[in-house]
Amino acid sequence: MEETKETQAALSLLDDSQGYLRAILLGIALQYRSLDIERCLLLGGSPGGPTPQAVQAAASLITLCALFGFQRQAEGLAAQAAQSGAQPDTMDVKLGAVNILLTLIRLARLQAAAGQPGPPAEAETLAALTSTPDL
Repeated sequence: MEETKETQAALSLLDDSQGYLRAILLGIALQYRSLDIERCLLLGGSPGGPTPQAVQAAASLITLCALFGFQRQAEGLAAQAAQSGAQPDTMDVKLGAVNILLTLIRLARLQAAAGQPGPPAEAETLAALTSTPDL
């Protein structure tokens, strides 16, 4: 069976989407790891390795990269719809941009919390660690 250009483009889009979802799952796994590190620290252990804040920042960056990929896809699909004469639904594009903005704000807050000494930084870090993951 011969694949058309449209079929190849659709398959490529699906492959890219799966890759972005894998990146988000990696970000979630890193967020779980940061909770394990925080738990160990709270129990007086020394887990070694990176700090919970560093792991959270890495998780946010990975998620952010995936969100940028999804944003490019949404923009591309909207552009294709516009070129074909259809009225594109730009809501996905706008919502993706808002999601990216929220992820950037969360990352900035994590970085600010990591730079604060003492208990306030720990409280803010705990709040950041227990918040829902960026999706």
